[in-house]
Amino acid sequence: MDNSTIKVSVLCTAYNHGAYLRRTLESFVGQQTDFPFEILVNDDCSTDDSARILREFAERYPERIRPFYQPVNLYSQGVNLYEQVLYPNARGQYFAVCEGDDCWTDPNKLQLQADFLDAHPDYSACVHNTVGEYLDHSRPDGPLFPQTGDRDIPFSLVIRGMSLSFHTSSVMARREVLLSLPDFRDVGHSYGFTDYSAALWMTMNGRVRFLDRCMSAYRIGSNASAWSTGVGKNYKKLLRFVRGEIAVLDALLPHVQGDEAQQVRAVRREREYELLYLTGDAGAMLRPPYREIWRTKPLSHRVTTVLKAAFPGLHRLYRRKKGFTEGEG
Repeated sequence: MDNSTIKVSVLCTAYNHGAYLRRTLESFVGQQTDFPFEILVNDDCSTDDSARILREFAERYPERIRPFYQPVNLYSQGVNLYEQVLYPNARGQYFAVCEGDDCWTDPNKLQLQADFLDAHPDYSACVHNTVGEYLDHSRPDGPLFPQTGDRDIPFSLVIRGMSLSFHTSSVMARREVLLSLPDFRDVGHSYGFTDYSAALWMTMNGRVRFLDRCMSAYRIGSNASAWSTGVGKNYKKLLRFVRGEIAVLDALLPHVQGDEAQQVRAVRREREYELLYLTGDAGAMLRPPYREIWRTKPLSHRVTTVLKAAFPGLHRLYRRKKGFTEGEG
């Protein structure tokens, strides 16, 4: 394909996604568009049959799929696979992202998002609703976000967390936006996540449109080794995640001012409060500036915090028995 004719580059990273990759790739090649698009897939030295599946599809669709096979696992060496492998090789005007264990569920996804961005040059990205597929059947599958119609996603929502905004499998962003991500992207990557940083940057470089149409699926629990799997139940993972968010917010502050800077500081204080909770410092939770956050919590939380602060010895004993050791993470 002529580089100048490619409108969208589909970017996908795969590692031991053999159980899901076939459906993922089928959802890519099944997109119905009136423009050329390419599919870049990086297999990061998988030990299962992911590379074999990728080769099969690359042979079937040589004009569309551009595979990258790594002889060693780059992610474990701290390499940002998007920045160092996929972005430099992508030729599209827009970048659409989907991990190898997620997939798209609507064959018109790329067309709808590209049409929107073509018609609205003041928007940096277009995202959409996503179905959560709970592989352990702990919850029924359904939309990740309340279905309230198409809308813009503001900075004030994204700064509070990706779980309130949109899922990575829904992102289509302008090439120049994702190629210009600043230093706080690297900070996020050092803690094992980059979607939060990228989402913030998109809202800072234009408007982000949310299409209230489920066009992708997030397979929850597909990879037991992924940093996000069980982060809410794993003490060490949760500690690292919260500390990572605080580090990203610190790096973000020099890039914002005015109301946005106030929002960053407010969210950072909330994350500090979470960290105090995780590390068992109930006394600090009751003192300024965190006391105002404590006052907004449910009654049960407020009461238990007071009791923990009143009986620190018992609280430390309880934490040791539960395996919650201060300073871990």
